[in-house]
Amino acid sequence: MAKHTTKGRKSRSAARFGPRYGRKSRKLVADLEEKSRASYDCPQCGRNRVTRTSTAIWSCSKCGYTFAGGSFMPETSLGRSVLRSLRKTLEAA
Repeated sequence: MAKHTTKGRKSRSAARFGPRYGRKSRKLVADLEEKSRASYDCPQCGRNRVTRTSTAIWSCSKCGYTFAGGSFMPETSLGRSVLRSLRKTLEAA
């Protein structure tokens, strides 16, 4: 017989949807919500205090620095690649 898991642990924050929308969609929602609710390093002071204020608005509770970033993470993969290419062009110049 299969072991029972702890109630609600498998669905995480997407448990509010119950059996609706399918397991994969609920898992994706739970992953995105974990990323958006996590704290990140501040680009200004370097502390791990950046939290999401609103959609794509991030603020540091330590130094008060507010900036625009990605919807679910302060820095997106596309933003990282743009910064990398800017650094290369500045080094070449």
